[in-house]
Amino acid sequence: MVQKEFSFGSKPRMKEVPAGTEAVFSFNKNTEPVIIETEKYGEKYSFSINLISHPSYPLLDGTEFKGGETQTMTMDWESKAQCAKQLYDDYHQNKLISDNAYHKALLKAYAEEKWRLTRFDSGEYWLDCYRRKD
Repeated sequence: MVQKEFSFGSKPRMKEVPAGTEAVFSFNKNTEPVIIETEKYGEKYSFSINLISHPSYPLLDGTEFKGGETQTMTMDWESKAQCAKQLYDDYHQNKLISDNAYHKALLKAYAEEKWRLTRFDSGEYWLDCYRRKD
């Protein structure tokens, strides 16, 4: 195994999803969502993701390879969208309630499932988890 001693640069950020389209990704289960401060737009919610498909990345078409693997690109999804705020809040606000079934299910889906981010023609975003059919 090769260990990186040095690395420089910044992690790519997912491009905006064009109106009337959608992107599919999974969350990086080893990271938690955070709030970041941007110069141009102020506070945004930031999620480390593995992008599976997106109209602006034609090489990522969501095709599954042998064994069920798909080609992905690791990047950050940064957003001010209401769906990002709701996910961030639900991820963090219920952490201290040990018997919260909703929060346990959310964390499991966050770590294991694919998610679809749809941008409607009106510009609003909708985020939903869609489970694999086993």
